[in-house]
Amino acid sequence: MRYLSLLLLLFSTIIARSDGLALIEDDQNRLFVFDNGVFKQVEHNKVLQKHIGDGFMAYIDFMNDMKVYYDGKLTEVAESIESFVATDNLIAWKISGYLYVWQDGITKQISRDVRMMKVKGELIFYEDVFDNALKIYYKHKVYLFAQNYYSLQTKALGMGRGSLAVLDGNEELFVFSKGHMHVMKFTQERILFSAGESGILVKSYDTGALEFISGENIQTLEYYPPTWFKTKYNWQVWVDQSGNFYYWNGKQKELLTYQKPKVIKYSPEALLFENGNQLYTLRNGTETYVCDYIPDVYKFYNRFFVFYNRQNQVELVENGNAKVISTMPGVSFDLYFDVIVLKEGRNRRVYYQGKTYTL
Repeated sequence: MRYLSLLLLLFSTIIARSDGLALIEDDQNRLFVFDNGVFKQVEHNKVLQKHIGDGFMAYIDFMNDMKVYYDGKLTEVAESIESFVATDNLIAWKISGYLYVWQDGITKQISRDVRMMKVKGELIFYEDVFDNALKIYYKHKVYLFAQNYYSLQTKALGMGRGSLAVLDGNEELFVFSKGHMHVMKFTQERILFSAGESGILVKSYDTGALEFISGENIQTLEYYPPTWFKTKYNWQVWVDQSGNFYYWNGKQKELLTYQKPKVIKYSPEALLFENGNQLYTLRNGTETYVCDYIPDVYKFYNRFFVFYNRQNQVELVENGNAKVISTMPGVSFDLYFDVIVLKEGRNRRVYYQGKTYTL
């Protein structure tokens, strides 16, 4: 029974990561929803803005109304708006200074008078003029970051998908990570930091160490000053003083290449990198060969790598297995999570889960 529960958990996890969603415009500017192999026409006129997120899609129609496709249903969420800002996780928009957010099918008003606003991942960082405060929206909750915007005297700001850091004029680093706040004091002026999904990477000239702040935890990843570092999604990568490129596997550092790659791309489950002018992915601790050159045009997300091969055809490499999915030269393509949209002249095709669907 225990093994059955584990298998069910793994299966549900795989299903949850499969979106199967895309918004497609035909050559007559009509808008269609692609949902797990089924096309549905939703608009007859050209839309003003559209976005495909993780498990949802949004667009503004020709009447300036915003609609969201979520859980198999199309819903009008807001009327008479000019634009919205969206990430993989949420949508944010303003109406007469009011700030609204949509996430997981829920719409909320989170400010009555907003000025500055930055959006990334599951975070909205904004200045609430009505309350004279800096606030953060994160996973359906609003957190107070600072009571007075001007009191911080911001020198530097870093924002990731689930964390944020502000360095003020007193060399204090204000950190928000996973719903927790930290204030770190440094004696030196030079503080370098990078914000990601699960925390903040900090290089302090006080100690020279590379530290990772996640939630309520502070962990040292490298005791000697790195020459370069970055965190994105849940990846923490850096180059040591010898030029070696490392990543953190959650427990310890791992050597990936002996020099910093010329190409480094990030996605939630995989890292795309160059080594010797060849491309590889790192996923679940396993390196997989992708391509023997660096294409000029390609798209990458998790286990998918789509590119123009040397015959100018569209080729897909999935988990190390290569397959040509369009033989027509120069076909334009887009990759939306696990859906590939192909524009072959006037035709629109979708490649999803090993099958090709024609609109």
